[in-house]
Amino acid sequence: MRKTILLLTVSLLTTAGLAMGQTTSLSFNDNGLGGGTATSGTYNPTDTITFDVSYTFTGGTSTGLSYWLQTESGIASGLSLTNETYFTFTTAQDADAKPWSFNDSSGASSGFMSDKSSTQTGDLGATGTAQNAGTYQVATLTFSLTNLAPGTYHIETTNTSPKISQGTVFNGSTFIDTPLSSQAIYTFTVVPEPATWSLMALGGLGTFGLNFLRRRKA
Repeated sequence: MRKTILLLTVSLLTTAGLAMGQTTSLSFNDNGLGGGTATSGTYNPTDTITFDVSYTFTGGTSTGLSYWLQTESGIASGLSLTNETYFTFTTAQDADAKPWSFNDSSGASSGFMSDKSSTQTGDLGATGTAQNAGTYQVATLTFSLTNLAPGTYHIETTNTSPKISQGTVFNGSTFIDTPLSSQAIYTFTVVPEPATWSLMALGGLGTFGLNFLRRRKA
């Protein structure tokens, strides 16, 4: 009886250890297209943003992941997800055609709106053949900007129910959903179009000229 209890205890501790050792995370990389670091870039108000999504997990094998993105409510109507190319796991969790909008408050943090497809939740993840622990590119995402006001904004993974971004990892006895250890964030800065800069410069020169003439007449 003691031997049976001991074996059961060891088995439970081993399973718990595997589960506790599991982590999942996502990272973004624009490959220099935004002109900044891998996780940030500068764009005009009508540009497109493209970055790769990599999935890292430890402590077992994984058959896929689920994740959603969110952006600030004030610019949500000017940002849309226009394309997704899948890698490693290729069976989409949400197969609705893109573009997808950021118009869903469900699962979004305060002050943000999350992505949503036409009929489903907007899950950007996918499933497929089980992979061993490691880092894998799982997608390339493309977004379009529509007349966004200059400023600094974010595209980031959600972490609020019912849209908790997570990976599905085998813990030694079953596959469990493991929330991302931290949010993946892409920071983008919108600047005026070159033509707008020129108009602003001309306007500034015009104002300076008028003030100069007024002073001379005075």
